[in-house]
Amino acid sequence: MKKIQLIEKEIPVAGATVKINEELDRDYAEMTGIAFLDNIGLNCLLNSSSIDGEEVFPKNFEVAFLQSNVFVPPNERFFSLQDKKAGGNKIELEFKDGSTAASYPYTLKIYIRLEGEAKN
Repeated sequence: MKKIQLIEKEIPVAGATVKINEELDRDYAEMTGIAFLDNIGLNCLLNSSSIDGEEVFPKNFEVAFLQSNVFVPPNERFFSLQDKKAGGNKIELEFKDGSTAASYPYTLKIYIRLEGEAKN
């Protein structure tokens, strides 16, 4: 069982920092990947990232490692993760815009790949 969960957040101005607190789908056991598209520009950071309080990426992680574009086949666009429990856990991200997007405001879209049936 697989699903893509979309998280959206408006980035109002260049250089903005926004906090994202979202519950991962309860019906899926694991978060197995994450992707950001390249329309957000460069130099963006994840100041912090955690699932249920456990750090996912180190502080000030460069989002460029998680970005893809239309030249990457769709089934290869995700940065793969292991041992990240979903099942209704909360994902918390603090995103810092890199001030290089084509226009502002824009909608940040984060794609989360979820797999496995949760045992509720």
